[in-house]
Amino acid sequence: MAHDALFERLWSGAARMEEWTAAVSKGAITQVAENIITVHTTYFCGSVTAIRTDAGLVLIDTAKPDTAAQTLDVVRSWDDSPVHTVIYTHGHIDHTSGITLIDEEADARGRPRPRIVAHRNVRRRMERYEASHGFNSLVQGQQFNKPDYVYPIGQRQPDEVYDDSLSLTIGGEEITLFHGRGETDDASFVWLPKRRVLASGDFVIWVFPNAGNPRKVQRYAADWAVALRRMEELEPEILIPGHGPVIFGKERAAQVLRDGAEALEYLTSETLRLINQGATLDDVLHAVKVPPRYLAKPYLLPKYDDPEFLVRAIYHFYAGWFDGDPAHLKPARTADLAAELARLAGGADKLAERAATLSGEGQTRLAAQLAEFAGAAAPEDARIQGIRAAVLQTCIDGETTLMGKAFFAVYQRDADEKSKA
Repeated sequence: MAHDALFERLWSGAARMEEWTAAVSKGAITQVAENIITVHTTYFCGSVTAIRTDAGLVLIDTAKPDTAAQTLDVVRSWDDSPVHTVIYTHGHIDHTSGITLIDEEADARGRPRPRIVAHRNVRRRMERYEASHGFNSLVQGQQFNKPDYVYPIGQRQPDEVYDDSLSLTIGGEEITLFHGRGETDDASFVWLPKRRVLASGDFVIWVFPNAGNPRKVQRYAADWAVALRRMEELEPEILIPGHGPVIFGKERAAQVLRDGAEALEYLTSETLRLINQGATLDDVLHAVKVPPRYLAKPYLLPKYDDPEFLVRAIYHFYAGWFDGDPAHLKPARTADLAAELARLAGGADKLAERAATLSGEGQTRLAAQLAEFAGAAAPEDARIQGIRAAVLQTCIDGETTLMGKAFFAVYQRDADEKSKA
């Protein structure tokens, strides 16, 4: 009953997701339907859904490295049957990493390892993670301030793959997988037709769609909307998001799917409208904004990804990497440009001081640009680096999204360290 009350407060916007995360932090079960549960440990770990069948358990996703053991323990408190099949909704580590523990448990008990089913591109994703392992480790370590972080690779790949859709019958349970592109190009959502239960994977995540991450490969806002519309047509009565609490009720499920689709459709159509008029990326970024009625929804809050980042990704998808500024076609080195601007301004310290003034006036975008130029022109000047750090801290303080704060923080830490050297 307490969790029901908390959900209603989340739905109304009276509670924050941090409160829900605290409530489930010891491992919590949501009874989805007869013989179906969803396990939660934290918002930042993907939901894991367990389906009890005559052939054994079917798991939708497996948790991330630091919550996999806790998640499996919670599943085992509910049912100790063999895990027959695991479905990856996509290849991100917070959905696939638990397979190692599941396999180890099967080996220890003398049981067959479960079959893994996923979209064909999951294999390609895992191969790409190995090819770009150094980059992924560096970026994740920077973003979350974890020096020497090593990105987990080597998760077991799918045994069975599909392209557009796949219908399975496992121990009397009918399960259909549908493919869509959204945060990833390998995503699946899972439909239990007899139950009217939909597991959306990360197409629904209780925040604004994560389709614009600055340091990740191309994401697909328009296709994300198509997938949400496809889910809406199924008319689910229960919606299990990839992250966050389960949504019960046909009307609420439809509302969440519809609102997400509409917001993404708006961003895509407005960006395309300007692209088709010959607008530059600069024009588009400062013109296309999500209507406030969507951002006011408790399940579309821009708390992780920034809608502006999505606009940039949409532009890139349709118009390529060139932003329409001829100076960026074959750009000068940033250090050379910074040094020239510093000479024109009368010194790098003048750029830094102007950046500090602009920052104090709330013009953080312009302030950050000048501070970065000043820092690049005088990388060993501790005073200038200190001003740069202060300007970037103001940018962090003004950000509402976790992603925006995290990326500014990477460079704020760099400037702060140089100011003390």
